[in-house]
Amino acid sequence: MRKSRLRLDHDLAGAAPEPWAGEIEQRVVPGAGGFREVAFFHQPSRSLLLTDLVQNLEPGKLPPLVRPLARLAGVTAPEGGTPAYLRALLRLRRRDAAEAARQMLAWQPERVIFAHGAWFELDGTAALRRALSWLLR
Repeated sequence: MRKSRLRLDHDLAGAAPEPWAGEIEQRVVPGAGGFREVAFFHQPSRSLLLTDLVQNLEPGKLPPLVRPLARLAGVTAPEGGTPAYLRALLRLRRRDAAEAARQMLAWQPERVIFAHGAWFELDGTAALRRALSWLLR
């Protein structure tokens, strides 16, 4: 138990647990320094769920002094992207991270939902390919 009283029974791996296998697929995106993100793809809605891998911050919702920094970091809407610090961690495991990115594209998501910023609500596969082009080169 943690202070939040959230109980963690096990870590997520590359394959979906039995209760949601067949409806939700998942893939671990590995990086260095202990970073790993688990991407979830909900098959019926063709929705991909990410946390930090891609951020798509809306400039109008950011403090004015933060806007130029977010643009320089390449994490602003409508294109979105991977923050520089995270790119560095993923480059250290580039082959594995790129393989995970290719799997996410193969799922052909219609929408991509992020923890940070506006979703890619339509044509998610193309938008995700553009946001991760630095990794897929």
